[in-house]
Amino acid sequence: MESKWEHALQRNVCPNCGSIELITDNKSGEVYCSKCGFVLSKVYDMGQEWREFGDEESDQRDRAGSPLTPLIHDLGFTTAVEFGTKSASGRGMTSEEISRAQRMRVWQERGRAMSANERNLMAAMRHISHLADQLNIGKPIVTRAASIYREALEMGLVKGRPISSMAAAVVYAACRSSEVPRTLKEVATKAGLRKKEVARAYRNILRAMEGDKMPISDPTLYISKVASKLKLGPEIERETEKILGVAKKKKTTSGKDPMGLVAAAMYMATLNLGITSVTQKQIAEAANVTEVTVRNRFKGLKDIVEKP
Repeated sequence: MESKWEHALQRNVCPNCGSIELITDNKSGEVYCSKCGFVLSKVYDMGQEWREFGDEESDQRDRAGSPLTPLIHDLGFTTAVEFGTKSASGRGMTSEEISRAQRMRVWQERGRAMSANERNLMAAMRHISHLADQLNIGKPIVTRAASIYREALEMGLVKGRPISSMAAAVVYAACRSSEVPRTLKEVATKAGLRKKEVARAYRNILRAMEGDKMPISDPTLYISKVASKLKLGPEIERETEKILGVAKKKKTTSGKDPMGLVAAAMYMATLNLGITSVTQKQIAEAANVTEVTVRNRFKGLKDIVEKP
């Protein structure tokens, strides 16, 4: 779907005030409106820094301007009033000037999002970034989550639904598509939501995005996570992976909670190796599942593994 900035650039019209007087600033690499100052896009400078002292430094000084990022609602097109106590000329600012700059910063921040979709994106990006910090996931996953949210917004999936639950759902979708071991329950807990809310939003996203099929959650990705909480050795991890491998070969793991399977397989591994220092209750707590779940999954795994 074509964005309003791309559409405006094609027509050479400012999407903010409708003016056709657009200026390209080669120094800053921006295309902006001369009437209202709205920044439409950035022009990439493929040249070099103007000072260089050799071929090696010449290669290092190649640049293409600042990158665009989906983590900002406007992709980083707009400018921002900087924090600080010095003016553009380097002179120290008075308390009155600092206060005025703060007021300008507040109004500039409010004016950055003009449409309902932009305000929605601003709120969603804050939720996604905060949740990413809580879950300790990397920037590529956060970027993927932001991209999924933008697609959902363009398709009208967000309308009428809580931003917090949709943000949590896209974070879970990004983790799952990148095979990062984060469960739906874990994401919902960190977001302060019920698991049902996040699951409902996740299903809506999956139904709409038919082309992006999510991989089946692999229980073996969670073995190290549970083992590290219990401070278990590598022999337990290997035995657990072996048990899950047998279950996976016989196609009995799909559709089941991966953490429940890992907990049951790890409990079976401790029995097989004769380790009595770890109880069923401790394993259940480390995997964040109930003891009943561990017992039920253990019975199923035992029948599968022992069956010839």
